[in-house]
Amino acid sequence: MRVLALSDCKLESHEPPEEIEDTCTNSRPAPMPPPPTKIPSIILDADLVTDSMAARLCISLVGHVLFLKSQVPFPVMQMARMPGGDATSRAAKKRQELLNSFDTLASHLNTTFTALSTAFALCSGTPGKDAQNSGRAYLAVVLGPTPGSAKCKVMVGVDALEAKVWGERNDCSGEPSELGREGAEDVEEQSDNEEESDSDNNSDGEADFNEKGGSDSSDDSGDEESDESSQAPSPPPSRTPSPSSSPPPPPQLLPHTYAQELEAHRTAERLLSRTLASACGENDGQGMASEMAPTQTHIVLRAPRKFMHPAWVPRQTLSGAFDALLDQFLEESGEHPTRDDIKKKKKGGKVEGVWIRSRQRIIEDSAIISSEEIPEEDEMIWWTWDGRLVGFADW
Repeated sequence: MRVLALSDCKLESHEPPEEIEDTCTNSRPAPMPPPPTKIPSIILDADLVTDSMAARLCISLVGHVLFLKSQVPFPVMQMARMPGGDATSRAAKKRQELLNSFDTLASHLNTTFTALSTAFALCSGTPGKDAQNSGRAYLAVVLGPTPGSAKCKVMVGVDALEAKVWGERNDCSGEPSELGREGAEDVEEQSDNEEESDSDNNSDGEADFNEKGGSDSSDDSGDEESDESSQAPSPPPSRTPSPSSSPPPPPQLLPHTYAQELEAHRTAERLLSRTLASACGENDGQGMASEMAPTQTHIVLRAPRKFMHPAWVPRQTLSGAFDALLDQFLEESGEHPTRDDIKKKKKGGKVEGVWIRSRQRIIEDSAIISSEEIPEEDEMIWWTWDGRLVGFADW
């Protein structure tokens, strides 16, 4: 009986390990999610990023970078509203020079993205452009004595930038739009009024000439002419369109009004500010904020060779360094590099940046097919802005 009891204990002793093993197997932790990307991004409530939206957000980011990198003692927009004070002091002159350069850059970026959108629309089969009439634009804010020897690089990626030829009409059917038709009708009505007024003036002049010439007419006709002459002449009709003419359509009928576009820009700027602030909080207060001595700020743009703008200078010598910087930016964004044929010899230092995306996302090819020949004018190169921004610390 004792042996049987011992055997029963042995059999019972084998069961708990199996239960423990099954429990451990069922309680295995779930696989860890992929690490978050180091590059923050904002998503706009639009299918495409227009040239004006891209320019507005890029100039806003430049202002944030100048302040976060200690290039200016106050935010740029706040400095523009401050009273001038002593305009002859050295600090006031530096501040005014930076504000003037910043304003020039803002005006140049508005036309820059329009020209870049046109260049994307005219390119065929180049990296950064897809079939939905949109492309990817990259702009770098570089702090240092020269773009090649930069101490800090901030990359901005504009995803799904609208590719559209500047000045091209939306209606390609050749038929005039409703606004054009109404304008043509107004012009025709105005010309008819002018012709009627000219004919009335001519008839009045002929009647006056006949009265003064003493023509041999009957008494009845003379009485009629005297009655007509006694009446006060009516003033000539005005050349302005009459109130009864059809007015132009109200602005609410247009697809996008200026007020709606301006409000969309302000909303996107607030979203960009919140995104940068959140990035600083998630990275233990680091983010883009860092202490740097005042230096020069250079603006570098990636665009096709056919890109044309008087404020930008092509810099072929920067292609190697900035292509490697772009690859690193894409890697830290969780995407494949755009150009695998570029062999990175070394990392170009820490890269920072932000993505400006729309609801439509472009997926670029990770490699360029070597057998496919790209026209030379469609090749993507780097351009530098011919102006300069110089930071200052005196106040």
